[in-house]
Amino acid sequence: MVALSIKLYNEMTGRAEHFYRISDNDASAGRYDIALFHLEQAVQLALKAYLLKTMGDFPRTRLIKDLVELSGNSCLTRLSNEKWYILDILEDAYTGARYYVRSYSEKEYVEAKTSWRESLNV
Repeated sequence: MVALSIKLYNEMTGRAEHFYRISDNDASAGRYDIALFHLEQAVQLALKAYLLKTMGDFPRTRLIKDLVELSGNSCLTRLSNEKWYILDILEDAYTGARYYVRSYSEKEYVEAKTSWRESLNV
């Protein structure tokens, strides 16, 4: 990776880790809608960083399903296929945080966080 790409990769992974950590703060306050939004941001940035590292670039899409497909990573694809409903929740949380009032449960947050924790390496 060239210097600019390394800097961008480090910035993206750092932000992904930050979003992941603050999702816990949101959940502790009972704000599962915002916690899931921040978790979605963490997953999205981590996937884009992975694509940058492995392919040299990443698309300007925000859809996690598309990013997983582009990754060609069999573990991520398997996770996406097995936990498809979690991806739906995360993508819904992204939209809902901006345009709708949508409530989520602690169970939804914990399931989403647990499902993606190892894949994110955070």
